Amino acid sequence: MNDRQSGDAGKGGAQESRSGGQAVVEALHASGVDLVVGYSGGGTGAIIHHIATSGMANMNARTELSGAWISYGYNRVKGRAASACLFHCVGALHAAPVVYASKVDSTPFVMMDVNLDSSLDFREGLQDSTELLSALKPIAKYARKAVLADDLPLAVRQAVLAASSGRPGSSVLDLTLQSVTHETVCRVEPLTLPEPPAASEATIARALSMIANARSPILFVGGGVHLSQATAELQAFAEALGIPMVSTSWGGRGAVSDDHPLFAGVVGSFGWESANSIVQQSDLWIAVGTTFSQMTTGAWNIDKPSNVIQIDVDPNQLGKIFQPTLGITGDAKVVLQQLLDGARKNNVAPASGGADVDAISASKEEWFTYHDELCRDPGSDKKINQYYLIDQMAKALPGGSIVVGDSGGQAFMLYRSFHYKQVTPMPLGSRYMSLGAGLPVAMGAKLAAPERTVVSYHGDGGFYYDCMELSTLAERNMKVIIVIDNNHCLYANRQGMSLWGIQNPWVDLPESTDFVALAKAQGVDGERVTDPADLPAALARAMAAEGSYLLDVWTDPDTRIRRAIRDVIPILSDRKPQQGAGAHMGPPLEGSWPA
Repeated sequence: MNDRQSGDAGKGGAQESRSGGQAVVEALHASGVDLVVGYSGGGTGAIIHHIATSGMANMNARTELSGAWISYGYNRVKGRAASACLFHCVGALHAAPVVYASKVDSTPFVMMDVNLDSSLDFREGLQDSTELLSALKPIAKYARKAVLADDLPLAVRQAVLAASSGRPGSSVLDLTLQSVTHETVCRVEPLTLPEPPAASEATIARALSMIANARSPILFVGGGVHLSQATAELQAFAEALGIPMVSTSWGGRGAVSDDHPLFAGVVGSFGWESANSIVQQSDLWIAVGTTFSQMTTGAWNIDKPSNVIQIDVDPNQLGKIFQPTLGITGDAKVVLQQLLDGARKNNVAPASGGADVDAISASKEEWFTYHDELCRDPGSDKKINQYYLIDQMAKALPGGSIVVGDSGGQAFMLYRSFHYKQVTPMPLGSRYMSLGAGLPVAMGAKLAAPERTVVSYHGDGGFYYDCMELSTLAERNMKVIIVIDNNHCLYANRQGMSLWGIQNPWVDLPESTDFVALAKAQGVDGERVTDPADLPAALARAMAAEGSYLLDVWTDPDTRIRRAIRDVIPILSDRKPQQGAGAHMGPPLEGSWPA
């Protein structure tokens, strides 16, 4: 059974009566869910009991928010809704950021809550949550309320199907107490996810014709390649036709090794200048699983060629920001294989005969030289700068290590600068960027890929949100390395406010917090690092530790995020707003692609 298939359930014959809670668990098994992450409360016990007695893997987190992020990271690595969350009704709103992030970041996610008996909707019940569904429905891909036990098998099935098929997203099930405690004889059927969509033969032929007529095509790779588990097809197609690849600076990272001779680098606001130059010299973009978002395009300021092939599983992305020459609705894995098969059958190759590998190598060397200069910069008072820290991590960690950045400037630096030695899953989306997701997402990634080294690369501001999950790591004997980029400030906010000329004391964070002592109090060993010379040995100790290990690395608060596109402010909200009637961003965004 592969990751797109369900478990076994739903045998023929009459179904014995059992509680709705047991039917929910049977439906989860039948829909391919193999882990439930939750928090106890209210009527959840009517389901938790059957989760525990059915043999399904399960765990609790310290908060609903962390539990939801764990499930998010797990599902993103698995490529489907392989886990689900279960919360008491009033706690479910704590997980609302993950419901929305999953929708925005195209991440499979299923959340169930057990609400009060529906009779209390009319009687001012304790923990009244009558508006829970209406609050969550606008920020979810799928949301339903179940009142009857007979509806639960179908409700679970639909939720998993919606979360995992098409453009992935979040599903919310609001289950009344009576639905999980009353009896039902409704059968559970096994769920096999539908075959991912393919392109027509005519569309593939047109795409290959455009490639054959292009002098310098380039594969523009986004997070959709990871979500469809299409990294092997991507590399095979690029190698067969000799087409260079660039990745987006977050979602597409790790889809191909940085050392692959056809990988030309990272594009976007915080990508590589060399890669941005190459992509703007291309006469054809073959965009796979990318939405042309703000950070990927330098706020839509990189030069776009006249010919663009855009491949996306969501037809609403095709033409959303601009009209591609050819929009292809289809799963990245399927369409890339179709293109490869068609190219081999018809002996298709770009007009130029393929990529100039020497030019790609020279361009990458330009980036590596520049990055070495950034790493050598000692910063103020010779503190550890983040580029040096990330460089040391990349050198010390084994190939295929999953490094999860949290949010803000340190995450932008990570996904720009970390050296991917081989194809590596990307367990975090790139658009919502919620502070405090890093550690639980890393935990979810570790549960989904226990054979890999997993690192949570966390800013100190975000770590205050989820540091309680250190106790979960100790309790479950999980090995995650936590590296805190501790510059004692909310760096991205401080830098943005300074561009406005605003003094903002709220961005400063205390030096008095002892994160190492906090970790040890929760059962996780660690150490503080303040000298650059001590960092390699500290990383070695973290990797050699039997359990999780925390490194509190005091970094330079004045390290700058160096932009990769000249004369462009990479984050539009950092611009000081224009005043007056009709004012918008300055300069205004005119048209779909202002450049």
